[in-house]
Amino acid sequence: MRFYVVAPLVVLVTVLCSVAALIAGLIDRSGKLYFALMRLWARTLLVLFGVRVRSRGAEHLRAGQCYVYLANHASYLDIIALVAAIPDRIRFIFKRELARIPVFGWSLALSPNILINRADAREARASIERAAAEIGTGASVVIFPEGTRTSDGALGQFKRGGFLLATLSGVPLVPVAIQGSYALMPRHRLRVEPGSVSVIIGTPIPPLATPSRTAETELQHEVRSQLESMLETLTTRP
Repeated sequence: MRFYVVAPLVVLVTVLCSVAALIAGLIDRSGKLYFALMRLWARTLLVLFGVRVRSRGAEHLRAGQCYVYLANHASYLDIIALVAAIPDRIRFIFKRELARIPVFGWSLALSPNILINRADAREARASIERAAAEIGTGASVVIFPEGTRTSDGALGQFKRGGFLLATLSGVPLVPVAIQGSYALMPRHRLRVEPGSVSVIIGTPIPPLATPSRTAETELQHEVRSQLESMLETLTTRP
């Protein structure tokens, strides 16, 4: 019942923040103003939904250092939970189709976020290379290595894109485990239930000293191992 009461407010807040973000994208190419609006939007939606985000591990991060964050992905809630939990100016990689959504998508197109065409491998590679170059401007990037939301909430198979970005960018990787979002908003449901989402920010993994496909595969295994361990901790923790 709560969701249907607050849904009009969620739409209103999203539209207002998107319009403000459109303006921000035109006047501030650094992305600082856009990210401030994105954080305001995320925290407001969490309050409206009645969702509390509990996070830990921020002490692992060093001020001024850029990172590639690699998070598991089970729900649309993951995005706003990460914006609220990560004390960093982050950018996301979104599929290009989202830019077609009126107002919200237009603000994405003008934002510092990276839009990727997953249907075109060459264009997708170019987007990843552009993201790697932009990390050097002072913003970190969030990647969902599974590529999309899982259908059952469990950790899915990893795609190469996030690890290619890590290899090209030369910055540390940070595994981020999210637990609880699937229960509140599974893949095939738009309604959000009140509750809690837990986020663990893992220990940064140094960039590859000698990039290669073999080293990249080993990096995938290391990230997956950390994520599985953190998710197990969140599952068993009382």
